[in-house]
Amino acid sequence: MKLATEKRLTFTLFLFIPVVTFAVFVIYPIFQSISLSFHRWDGISPTMAYVGLQNYQKLIANPRFWVAIVNNAKWLIFSLMVPTALGLFLALLIDQKVKGESIFQTIFFIPYAITPTAVAAVWRWLFEPRNGLLNKSLIAMGLRKHMQIWIGDPAIATYSIMMSNLWWTTGFALVLYMSGLRGIPPELIEAAEIDGGNFLQRFRRVIFPQLLPSTIVILAMSGISAMRVFDLIYSLTRGGPGYATEVLATMMFDVSFNRFEMGLGSAVAVVLFLLSAAIILPYVYHTSRSLEEIRY
Repeated sequence: MKLATEKRLTFTLFLFIPVVTFAVFVIYPIFQSISLSFHRWDGISPTMAYVGLQNYQKLIANPRFWVAIVNNAKWLIFSLMVPTALGLFLALLIDQKVKGESIFQTIFFIPYAITPTAVAAVWRWLFEPRNGLLNKSLIAMGLRKHMQIWIGDPAIATYSIMMSNLWWTTGFALVLYMSGLRGIPPELIEAAEIDGGNFLQRFRRVIFPQLLPSTIVILAMSGISAMRVFDLIYSLTRGGPGYATEVLATMMFDVSFNRFEMGLGSAVAVVLFLLSAAIILPYVYHTSRSLEEIRY
C-alpha cells in the first residue's frame, strides 16, 4: 500500500511539473494575448485603453494584412507539398542500396541543424545580384538574360525565400522517411514482388501506407512551421520589398515592436493562432483516425 502511494505521488509530481510549465509559458500567454487584442497599448505606458473590436477592424481594413494572409497560404501549400515530396523521393532513392547512404543522409540533414539566421546569411550571399553564386552560375552557363534580383523583386521574392527553406527543411523529411522505410517488414515487400507488382504498385499498396505515421509527423510539423514562419523572411527581407514577402508573424513583430501597437500586434497573433488551429487540428485528427483504421 505504501509503495503504491509512493508511486502515485511520484507520477503526480512528474506530471505536475510539465503541466504547470505548459500553463505558465503557453496557456497564460495565449489568454493574455487575447485580452490584449481588445486594448490599445504602446507596451510602455502603465495603463491600457479598452477598444473592443477596433484592432480587428483595423486589421480587416489594412491591405497589408491580406497580403500576409495570402503569403501564409502560399507557405502552407509549399511546405506541405514540396519539401515532403522531395524528402520522400530522396529517401526512396537512397533506400535502393546506394553506397554511402549514411553520408548522403548526413549531407542532406546538416542544413536542418543550422539556425535559420545562419541559413539566411548563406542564402543572402547566394541571392546577391552582382556577385551571388546563383547569378554567377547563370552567367557561366550563358544564361545572363535570366539573372534575377532574387529577393529584391516583389514578383519572385517569396519564391526565392521558399527555395532557401527547401534547402533547409528537406533533410528533416528525408530522415523521418528513411526511418519509416527501415521499419517496413521486408516480407511485405517480398510478397508484393512475388505477386508481380512493379515499383509504383509496391509503393502505392505497400510502402506508402506503411509510411503514414512518418507522413503525419512531417505534414503536421510542416504545417505548423508554415503558419509561424518568421526567421528566414525577417533575416532576408524584413517582409519586403514593400510588403511582398510579409506573413502574419513578421507583421505581428513589426506592428508590436517597431510601431509599438501591442494591441494590434496581439490581434494579429490571435488571428494567426486561430488559423493555425483551424488548419492543423482537423488534419491531425483525420490522419490519426486513418492511422488507427490501418492498424486495426
